[in-house]
Amino acid sequence: MSRTESSLNEAWRPKFLVEVDTDLEPPYGFTSHTLRGLKFRLNLLEPEEIISTIEGWNKITENMDSWGEVPEQILSIEEIPTNRGPVYKIHSEEGLWLAEVQPWGGPNIRSRARISPDHFDVPCGGFLHNDSELILLRRLGLESLNALDVLIDHLERNDLEEACELIKRCGSSLGRYHTLAKSEWTNPPDQKRWNERFHEIEARLKAASLWRAPFTRGAPATLDIGDVRFSMFSESSSGDIGIRIGPSRLAHGLIQTQFNMPAIRDLASLLHDLSRQHRGANTELDLSHLRSSLIEGWKLTAPNSWCSNRSFSAHTGGSVIWEYEQSLLDVVEAVSNQSGRPEPAVTIIEKVPKLQKKLFNARILSAVSLMAGILCIIGTSNWINLVIDGTIVFPSIPLLLFGVFFYLRHRFNAAAPPPENPIH
Repeated sequence: MSRTESSLNEAWRPKFLVEVDTDLEPPYGFTSHTLRGLKFRLNLLEPEEIISTIEGWNKITENMDSWGEVPEQILSIEEIPTNRGPVYKIHSEEGLWLAEVQPWGGPNIRSRARISPDHFDVPCGGFLHNDSELILLRRLGLESLNALDVLIDHLERNDLEEACELIKRCGSSLGRYHTLAKSEWTNPPDQKRWNERFHEIEARLKAASLWRAPFTRGAPATLDIGDVRFSMFSESSSGDIGIRIGPSRLAHGLIQTQFNMPAIRDLASLLHDLSRQHRGANTELDLSHLRSSLIEGWKLTAPNSWCSNRSFSAHTGGSVIWEYEQSLLDVVEAVSNQSGRPEPAVTIIEKVPKLQKKLFNARILSAVSLMAGILCIIGTSNWINLVIDGTIVFPSIPLLLFGVFFYLRHRFNAAAPPPENPIH
């Protein structure tokens, strides 16, 4: 049976997309495929079955450029299908390895692995095709319980204190990575391309919601992880919470991204995953308390300039617009697989127009408050001149204008939902 006909690739191939002719040139030992459906297109590079043999693995990898550490003296190879691509457990004389094939590509893992703390689970090597990481390699150590299993247990037992502590530790771990990412590389907010990305996703989904944001300087582009979930967090032997960085989600192949995003997008991705787990668990815990713990943990270790109130404000995008993006990506994957209505993603998208209307009305208040502030300054200046000339009058007009300015600014800021409060 050929790889194309094998049921193994059904684990990662979108079920509702059909295969069409492709002109992509695959590397030796791989086959190229192009899938289409509705307005989505997915290019795949899938390994042939010979890769799971020692002779086949050696011949395939000999034709690729390698980076970092790679296994030698291989004894056996075992294939494990996953929803993010085929995975191979490799037994070598050096120990156990895990090889992860990225069928639709992904962000540059080498740079992210290089800056990650020592207790993070990151690839130590791999093989390249056209300078892109096609195969990721990591050494297998002792398996540890991931944070998701522990979190679900806390949620089902309604243990608020333990759940908040775990969530806060995960947020702090993510913040430590972002501090290192800031030291490595940042660029100003790419407002034009980020908004174009939202437009592309919304257009493909024919979404009723349309959201653009004037992204703040407190959210620069950096080496973001992209898709962050509690299943990626685990405790190391030293007791620190680390993050497993690996293959990208299906949405990365369906909506190609060739530029970096802000760190707050990673936090929003984890906030969105918290909403998924909270909805799926039979729990009485208040979601806003859990979200607050995650945000608090992230703020403890993330760069201070990235944690300002302005960075979190929905008026400048904040975390909520990136939660909206994660919701759109959930729907993209659900449409491609015809897997039904993903929640809370659909509810978030449905509530975005109402939020946008509220934010738009608030901008009118902001404009009026700015006008009142300018008039207050002018009135105060005139009052000072009168005092200098010897005319003592009570500054009623400047005080009134200042009161109007303060009230309208308060109303403007209050229109943006606090980041700890979910909009679904």
